Amino acid sequence: MPPKPKDEHTYSFRTHAFGTSALLDEASRFYFKGDFIEARGEYKRFLELHPTHPLASFAQYRMGMCDYYQILSVDRDPTPVRKALSDFQKVIDEFPDSTYVTKAQKKIALCRDHLSRVHFYVGYFYYKTKRFKAASYRFHTILLKYPDSRKYDRAEYYFAMAKFHLKHRNQAARLLQKLIQQFPHSKYAGKSRILLSYWKKEGFIGKTAS
Repeated sequence: MPPKPKDEHTYSFRTHAFGTSALLDEASRFYFKGDFIEARGEYKRFLELHPTHPLASFAQYRMGMCDYYQILSVDRDPTPVRKALSDFQKVIDEFPDSTYVTKAQKKIALCRDHLSRVHFYVGYFYYKTKRFKAASYRFHTILLKYPDSRKYDRAEYYFAMAKFHLKHRNQAARLLQKLIQQFPHSKYAGKSRILLSYWKKEGFIGKTAS
């Protein structure tokens, strides 16, 4: 769960050089009280009324933060992280010159990492309960959609293992060989070397997987 919000604007928006904006004052009050649903609604309303306001990018970023602070553990509903990802992407797409772009990019990376971990959590549950086809789908999703995942090697390893249990043994071997090449120092590379040697010894795969 993300930490509590820090104040990025300690003054009243009513005294801001850009003009009166009571909506932002109200949104910020909700935000720092931890009432993120109400806060998001006020930031959204501000954007609808003032889409070209100098603080519009700030409001869009804060909408994302309201969703971000509602993100729970990987075994819970991922809706808030998907909404946060969408809101942060809008900062980049609609306000490319904003000072909040860099912050939004960092939050996007965190959101993507969280989603990849959600997929792994579900995939690993399927794997442990021997539903290998469903597990394979989840692990493959990580490889396709989240190549920047910090646990890419782990997903690749279990994708290979799911394929092995689905009797796609040569494909599993190729995946492990690829993992070894990509992440030679990973603990999953070490496991892969041991498995490949065992599979060859037991005749599960040929001397060279094809």
